[in-house]
Amino acid sequence: MIQSGMPVRADAGGKAFAAGHLGELTQIITPSLVDAVLSRTGRVQSRVRKLPSRVMVYFVLAMALFGECGYRGVWAALVAAPGMPDVDPSAAALRQARRRLGSAPLSALFDQLKGPVAAEDAVSSWWRGLRTVAWDSTGFLVADSEANRSYCGRASGKNGVCGFPMIRMSALVECGTRVLVDAVLGPWTQAEESQCTVLCRALRPGMLLLADRGSKGFALCRSAAATGAQLLWRMSSDLQPPVLHALPDGTYLSMSTGTNERDRLRRWSRHRRTVAPQITGVAIRVIEATVTVRATDGTTTPTSLRLVTTLLDHERYPAAELAELYHRRCQAETAYLGLKVTLRGADRVLRSHHTDDAQQELFALLIVYQVARHVAVGAALDAGIDPSRISLAVTIRTARNTVITATGTLTRQAWPPTPVIRRAILHPRELAASHRPTRIQPRRVKRPISTFAYNMTRKNTPIPNAKIAITITTATDRTRRWRT
Repeated sequence: MIQSGMPVRADAGGKAFAAGHLGELTQIITPSLVDAVLSRTGRVQSRVRKLPSRVMVYFVLAMALFGECGYRGVWAALVAAPGMPDVDPSAAALRQARRRLGSAPLSALFDQLKGPVAAEDAVSSWWRGLRTVAWDSTGFLVADSEANRSYCGRASGKNGVCGFPMIRMSALVECGTRVLVDAVLGPWTQAEESQCTVLCRALRPGMLLLADRGSKGFALCRSAAATGAQLLWRMSSDLQPPVLHALPDGTYLSMSTGTNERDRLRRWSRHRRTVAPQITGVAIRVIEATVTVRATDGTTTPTSLRLVTTLLDHERYPAAELAELYHRRCQAETAYLGLKVTLRGADRVLRSHHTDDAQQELFALLIVYQVARHVAVGAALDAGIDPSRISLAVTIRTARNTVITATGTLTRQAWPPTPVIRRAILHPRELAASHRPTRIQPRRVKRPISTFAYNMTRKNTPIPNAKIAITITTATDRTRRWRT
């Protein structure tokens, strides 16, 4: 009983259907795609309603675009354009309708849109024939309700317990384009290692996975390496893998194993008087380097960096290039910045008081973010520029405008499907510079609770025009140290 045209009009019998669309983004999240997802998840309405299931999918997605508005404000944006059906549901009706919908259709819709999109000639997404991806974990604050507290739990630290429950999300991000290859949601009490193990389902041969020190443990390394993907992970400084074979470039070969096996290898590597023990593990190459940041005033800040990689050929994969490539991992955090600040709004708490509603709301954020990235990558490909030059803020702002004006809501429009958005994001004044000087932003371990608390964090001023030097530490001294 859901009509296929956009916007949806009143039928011959006088039954009014609400307008389900998302502006120009409707060209990507098409009505046929939404209908297929609803049919697959069994969420098509059983009787004629003023708020059909398809309409509610678009409404939930619009909630992600207009996060600062209440239900009535989001609905007003959907029906603001001339010619939209005169349907005026209450906030309670909208809340009940989205609860009937549930999170399953939004999860299935995200599954249809996730995945890498970079072309093979996209330099920022590839390195020596390998597609670079990165994963990381973050948290989303949800409403402080009994249901959310019992499911999510609270984060705690030296300053006490967080004031809101949190949903943990781990995502695999494609470097360069910053699209989401995959994502896993769960309670905050769920460990990052557990979620990353699930993310291994998205890894493929030909990928190079970058990860920070949060990815640790032999089990996770084995699961990731078993997919055929290559690894480049940072290792904590307190973990010293045994030196099994020193390479000419200063790196050395070792193995990622369990604790007991690692101790056996370490004892053998110190003396090597017996036959090497038979150990099951993942062969790795260890790169130790010193990263020195020199500010414009001449002050230097050195940092030790220990990386492990499954790229064992030191000639084909130079250590200095790998040490420089590792910092591309920060694009996962840049993706979280776009998702949590640009789209959702800084420090905004998800409005849903029920756990399934909160997951539905979060999946809507992921979908809208993913579609915005798709539009940016497509526009960059047509214009022949790097996708990182396109502003996500301009993309989101223009998408909101097309929702209010119902621009591009007819599925029969010709390609390109997003002319207004593309015209805005490709405007020369909105593009970032093709070359930007290196800028170091000191990391804040704990973000301020308010703008007036923890003023000491304001002393972590950025370092503009910084010069970075990477020096590979040779394995000779390390081998001597382990044998003494």
